[in-house]
Amino acid sequence: MASVSLVLLLWMYIYVVIKVTGASSCGNVYTPAPVVLAGSPVSVSCSIEEDCPLTKGKVFYVQWRIDGQVVPRNYTNQESNMTYSVLIPRLQDTSASILCLVCVQEDCQIVDGVEVKNGMKMPSLRCDWNPVQEIANLPTNYTLHLFRAKSQKVYAVPPGQHFYVVPRDAYGYFTELEISVTAANVFGNTTTDPLKLTPLNTVKFDPPSITRIEAHRYGCLKYSWSLSETQKWLQLTFIVQLRLKTVNNQPNKDLVYTSRQLQLNPIEVCSLLHWTDYRSTVRVKYYATSEWSEWSDPKTATTLNKAPAGRLDTWLKVNNQTAQLYWKPSQQFRANGQNLSYSVDSKDTKKRLCVTTETYCFFSLTKWDKKISLRARNEVGFSDHNEVPVAVHRNKGLEPVSNFSVHPQSNTSLHVIWKSPAFSNVTSYVLEWRSLCGTTAAPLSFTLIHKNKSNTTLTGLEPSKPYEISIYPRYVKGIGRPVTVLAYSSEKAPSDAPELNYEEISRSHLKFHWGQIPLEKRNGIIQGYRFYFWHNKNEIKEIMTTETSVEVKDLQPHTKYHALLSICTKGGCVNGSFSTLTTERLDGIEMVIFVIPACIGASLLVIIIVFTCFGKQERVKMCLWPIIPDPANSSIKRWTTTDSLQGLPAFKEDKDPVLVYLSHLSLLDMTEKEPFKSGYVKENQWPDDLNIHADTQSCDLELERESVPYATVLFSTPYQINSSNPPAYVRSESTQPLLAGDEPGSPPPPYENVPRGGAVSALNRFSAFSQSTQSEESDELWEEFPMLRSLEVNHI
Repeated sequence: MASVSLVLLLWMYIYVVIKVTGASSCGNVYTPAPVVLAGSPVSVSCSIEEDCPLTKGKVFYVQWRIDGQVVPRNYTNQESNMTYSVLIPRLQDTSASILCLVCVQEDCQIVDGVEVKNGMKMPSLRCDWNPVQEIANLPTNYTLHLFRAKSQKVYAVPPGQHFYVVPRDAYGYFTELEISVTAANVFGNTTTDPLKLTPLNTVKFDPPSITRIEAHRYGCLKYSWSLSETQKWLQLTFIVQLRLKTVNNQPNKDLVYTSRQLQLNPIEVCSLLHWTDYRSTVRVKYYATSEWSEWSDPKTATTLNKAPAGRLDTWLKVNNQTAQLYWKPSQQFRANGQNLSYSVDSKDTKKRLCVTTETYCFFSLTKWDKKISLRARNEVGFSDHNEVPVAVHRNKGLEPVSNFSVHPQSNTSLHVIWKSPAFSNVTSYVLEWRSLCGTTAAPLSFTLIHKNKSNTTLTGLEPSKPYEISIYPRYVKGIGRPVTVLAYSSEKAPSDAPELNYEEISRSHLKFHWGQIPLEKRNGIIQGYRFYFWHNKNEIKEIMTTETSVEVKDLQPHTKYHALLSICTKGGCVNGSFSTLTTERLDGIEMVIFVIPACIGASLLVIIIVFTCFGKQERVKMCLWPIIPDPANSSIKRWTTTDSLQGLPAFKEDKDPVLVYLSHLSLLDMTEKEPFKSGYVKENQWPDDLNIHADTQSCDLELERESVPYATVLFSTPYQINSSNPPAYVRSESTQPLLAGDEPGSPPPPYENVPRGGAVSALNRFSAFSQSTQSEESDELWEEFPMLRSLEVNHI
């Protein structure tokens, strides 16, 4: 597919090249020689078409113009019926524009023209195309076909070239062209689709220029402009677009004006701000579907000034007798000048309170000042209609708004929401905000909000910067209490972190502290601090706190520990300083302080235990060393259940009597002269009806012996009187000698166990008395154990 672009190429030579253009399809301007020497006479011809609508059926004549000046008739000539010529002896300037016009009475229309410049090359039409894909070592030949209304031309393109420059004499500016390209090789040929165009409608002009700007009346600017030096000979009607932009921190808004203009006709733009600088640029095109030229170089002009007009928005804050007045331009305010100043006057005392070039003023009030006024002025003076009355409200403790909140909307804006006070007559709201870091021209900014609104958006804020935002409800008789919040339009991780320092160090604990980072480096609201502490990397302890200090306890003495501090906002966290510390070791004084109390405590414990043992001697002795009766110093009379259990450990639970009660009975030496010495049996415990005379003889017989026999009796039930079952007994297995004789082979004593073949029947180790023939067998047993007869007597 062939693509076509029009390029106006100007090259310097020693020759003068004549540029031929056509103003319409009615005729063509040409020269006999395309190249002439500089300073040589120039001959130009103009051929009028027979079907030209400008001449058909009309009386006309041809007029020639050189650089806009009419050529005298003595230089013109009519060569034939519809061909006219002009001969210029010599060019006065380095360039000249020669136009051929068809005039009917006083109305003249351009048909075509040429421009003559020393060293100028004729304009041309360059056609470019994309070969898509070529086969290596396979030559491809290209041919360009150009069709006009009454002619056709074919141009052979040099090998390896994918463009061709069509000479100026092959086309007209207003004539439709049809262009195609044919590619041929040994395998055949192919032709692109034809491209139809009109050169002047397709061309992209060079950037024009603004030649002059005039501020001739209030609010208006007049612009004169022209095409580039190589194209300004075209005296045609162009589509012109003018763009204006204010400068010097004034309202930044582009103003674009579009119109159809000749180069010679200036453009007037009105409804501009007074005494305002405007930077202006211009661009052109010929046809509606044509491509715009590039914007011209900007030029700046200032409108005329006059006195300020419009009102100012004000915000007055009164604290006792001190007042702070802030103001800003409303949408209707017009400064109409650059050097603005403001004056504040008291309408009651007729006293001037303040004169300033800022947008705020602080002054003192008297108790008679009820209303003040604000006026703006410039070089022209004060306006008669811009005085702003401001009421002085000293009552500032009225009801505030509720549910006031601020939410980020973008990196540079905040959305503010509140709820109106209940049962109140609010006239308006004042929303003020103040940057807490950086430098600003005014202490604060504010905006006035209608009473029926409950939300607004603040724009133009700096990202990651803190702002103090307050809202005041205004009433007829005063101002409500403010509600203030701290907010960020966007947050990110802090730019810096505090330095970690230790405040206290000992063998078992460490205390760290750190300071606050500067407000301008926080980049958001601090959510907290993360404190990391470890002895080895596998046991890292993390502490989250909002305080600026932290204490770590239960540490090991003389051990190295590491600490790291991190500070966080909603936008992220940043790590701070890293610290390594070693806890203290135990010194001599601390060891003494530690050991002495431990020794004192241990000593006290031993003393308490000793005193306890002495105070509870009997009970301790019972538990550790139970009393074992000495058979040599024991006697027997009678015992009860309580006496039999005295030497036994107490039961842990109060339950029913157990099935087995064990009692140890020692039969000791019992004489009439020596009472019982056992701690288990007392003299008064024996009953009066006990018949001990029957046993006196047997006891006396044993006094001469060194040891006496004894027995251990095992009861299967508690001691009871009139028991139905006789108790069982077991023979003693003690190694203590039971016989008085020491010589072997001596006869057995009277209490020796009866041999297995004796009168008493054989018994097992634990046996009970038989139920039958009880009295006979009892007599035999008592004969064998005479001292156990007391058991039978007392029915125990």
